[in-house]
Amino acid sequence: MVSAGSHLMPSADLASVLKTYLINLDTSEDRLHVMHGRARSVGLSFQRIPGILGSDLLLDRLEEVDIAAYEKWHGKALNPGEVGCYLSHISALRRFLASDAEFGLILEDDANFPRNFQLLIHSIIANSCCWDVVKLSSFHSGTPVNVTALEAGYHLAVPLSRLNNSNSILYNRVAAERLVRELLPMRLPFDHAVERAWLYGLRFRSINPIPCDADTGMESEIGYSYQLKFPVYRRLRCFLFRIRTELMRICFGLQEIFKIFVSRHRP
Repeated sequence: MVSAGSHLMPSADLASVLKTYLINLDTSEDRLHVMHGRARSVGLSFQRIPGILGSDLLLDRLEEVDIAAYEKWHGKALNPGEVGCYLSHISALRRFLASDAEFGLILEDDANFPRNFQLLIHSIIANSCCWDVVKLSSFHSGTPVNVTALEAGYHLAVPLSRLNNSNSILYNRVAAERLVRELLPMRLPFDHAVERAWLYGLRFRSINPIPCDADTGMESEIGYSYQLKFPVYRRLRCFLFRIRTELMRICFGLQEIFKIFVSRHRP
């Protein structure tokens, strides 16, 4: 682990390189109002991305979704809410790529920020040579291995286990371009798919400790709907897929840590 050595940029300079996008359903005006307040409290402004309502889609006709692969790999019936969430994130990535910004922060409308969030974002971007994608929220610890010290006691970390959750993710343009190309058709929920960085050749990082959470009193509605789990005998391939995924995650993470160690101790 090394300390962050880069100087933080003024807020005006940060605004010139970072665009923030909020995914929000047209029917969720109350959430939009709350998120405006939360963003202002940490010095952020965002562009709204209209969320896609999965229940309005004809799923069996969508070229953007591979239903058979989803059910095989995820072990559950396709969830319309997950489809809407997934395609909304792809839409946000495309909006970012259409801008001239170097970095894009994509939020869901249940994201909750720490008070020092802007300082953290400054520090992450000041160390942009170390990452392509940074997850700022998680349902799980991710078994982080700290690799770069940031401001306010945070660290960039290489996760050795799953994180899940996608309410706050920071991307550079390389990552956004690659993910828009590689993540379609949909075969997994978005938060699962984006973490499989070894498939995309991306430097995937988490933040330790995890700074953002999903407000438990105001969960985003876009990805929530009933999802039928298949019986165990139909989920065997899913279990094997998950085992392989976790082994790949560990191997990829350890390889990343080794490369970082070697680069910092090279004569």
